[in-house]
Amino acid sequence: MAAELSPHRHMLVLGGSLHHRGGLEAFCERATTAVNRHAQGWRATWWTTDTAYLTPGRLGAAMNAWRRLGGPQDHAPDLVWLQWSTFADLLFLQRAVALGLPVMVTPHLGANARLQRIPALRALCIRLLERANCLALLFPGQEKEIALPLHVPGTVVGTFLPEIALSQRSAAAAPGPLRLIHAGRLGHGKGTFRMVALCAALRAQGVPFSARIVGRADAQTMAELGQAIATAELGGSLTLADWMDETALIAALDEADVLVHLSELDSFPLIVLEALAVGTIPIVADMTGARTMVEQYDGLVASGTDGGVAVAADWLAARNLSDLRHHAAELVERVRREQAWESGVARVMGAAEAALASRKPRVL
Repeated sequence: MAAELSPHRHMLVLGGSLHHRGGLEAFCERATTAVNRHAQGWRATWWTTDTAYLTPGRLGAAMNAWRRLGGPQDHAPDLVWLQWSTFADLLFLQRAVALGLPVMVTPHLGANARLQRIPALRALCIRLLERANCLALLFPGQEKEIALPLHVPGTVVGTFLPEIALSQRSAAAAPGPLRLIHAGRLGHGKGTFRMVALCAALRAQGVPFSARIVGRADAQTMAELGQAIATAELGGSLTLADWMDETALIAALDEADVLVHLSELDSFPLIVLEALAVGTIPIVADMTGARTMVEQYDGLVASGTDGGVAVAADWLAARNLSDLRHHAAELVERVRREQAWESGVARVMGAAEAALASRKPRVL
C-alpha cells in the first residue's frame, strides 16, 4: 500500500548548535513552534548545524549534520530556512542548493563579526549567498549593516519573542524612584560599565534611582565590575544579580522603568523588544537593529565619546517619571500585537512563498 502523501509543505529550519545554546537556538526553537502552530498548510522541523565554535572534537557533529541534509528522509523539505551565523553554515546552503532545495537565509551576525571585518571573508560570503533564493532579514536596514548580495531578494521577517514576554500580566507601576536594569552577558563591549557610569552620572545630577545589573562574566570582568561599583560608591543603589531564567528575567524587566543597553556589540538585541513588550523603555547605543526598535516604538538612542552615558543621564533627568511610566504602559498592547507569533509567521510565510517562486534549477 502506497504511503499517504502529507498534505503539508515541509520547512526545515536549519541552524544553531546543541553544544552552545543561546539566542540563535532560542530563535530556531520559537520559529519552529510558531510555524507549526500558525502556518496553515506547513509543518516545520528544526535541525542544528552544530557549527558554532568549531573545534577538532566537534567537527564530527557538524559533518554529520551536513550529511544528514542529503540523507534518506520520509519527506524531503520543500524549503530550507537557513540561519546564518558562521562561515560553515554557508556550506549547508551550497549542499541544499545542489540537492535542488530552495533556500531562504536569515543572517544572525552584525558588522563587528569576523566574517564582515575581513574583506576576503566578506567577499566570499557574498558569493556563496548569491545562490540563496531569498533573504529573510531580522530588521529593516540589516542589508545596510552587513554585506549581502544585491541580486537576492530580501524581506524583513522580524523575530519571535518568548511567549511569556507577550503574555506577562504587567504589574501596575509601584511608586518610588526611577528603576533601571541592565541584563545579559556582562562586559565592556556589552555596555555594562556604561551602566555603572550612568548610575554615577544620575547620582551627580541628584536623580533618585535604584538599579540592577543581571548577568554573568568571567572572573576578571566580574572583579573589575565590583571594583567599578565600589569606586563610584554605588553600593547602596546598584546591585548585582546572577543570570536569571527566561521567566525570572521577564519579571525583572517588568519591574523596571528603563532598560539600559549601551552595547556596541549587539546589532539586534532581543532583550530590547522583550523590555518594550512588558512596558520598559530602552536606552540603546547607536546600533542598526537597536535603533530600528527605538524608532518603531520608543526609547533613546544614545551616542557620544563616552558611549552615550551623558546623553542618557540628561534624558532621564529631564523626563517626568509618571509620564514615562504611563507612556510605557500604553505601548505594551501595540508591541505585543505587532510582535505576536501570528504576525511573525505571516511575514515568514511571505518570504517562504517568495523563495519557492524563485526556485532555481538543481546543480549536478
